[in-house]
Amino acid sequence: AKVEPHLKPCLVNNEKNGKVEQDPARTSTNANLPQAEVPSVMKKMTDMTCCNADQVEILQVLHYTEGQQFIPHTDGFSGPFTACGFEESTRLATIFTYLNDVDEGGCTYFPEIDLNIKPKKGTAVIHFPADVNFREDERTLHQGMPAVDDKWLLTTWIWERARSDETYAESKLNLF
Repeated sequence: AKVEPHLKPCLVNNEKNGKVEQDPARTSTNANLPQAEVPSVMKKMTDMTCCNADQVEILQVLHYTEGQQFIPHTDGFSGPFTACGFEESTRLATIFTYLNDVDEGGCTYFPEIDLNIKPKKGTAVIHFPADVNFREDERTLHQGMPAVDDKWLLTTWIWERARSDETYAESKLNLF
């Protein structure tokens, strides 16, 4: 409820033209959620992954309505990568949690391992898009299938190294 007034189309930095624009791969809306708003969730995530909060990318709440989807992607990078305040690092883990039950549509499908996950409120999924040697794992290719019913998720990524560019620290961003 807190993020709903802040939902916006998902954006990406277009490397070809340098502009921030709507993400053609992901048609959902999203809003950032400060870690301080969900301390128990943050504790569970950092305990489970043996990391510190400064290794956790900004939390996002995603909302998919009928027909919205996310095309196949891995969340990982090949080699060291710089993004979101993390420099020469990589995403070691993806964590997403379904925030509602979804009767029809919106499953998350991992085609390389033929795994289809039906959204169920409270179910958390963790996968590892890269290893500590910065090698992307193609087996984590996944997609958000087209929604029929509304689907809500909380998602984030755990980086190998702590955020070093404080420009992207939550305290510097206007989240609410």
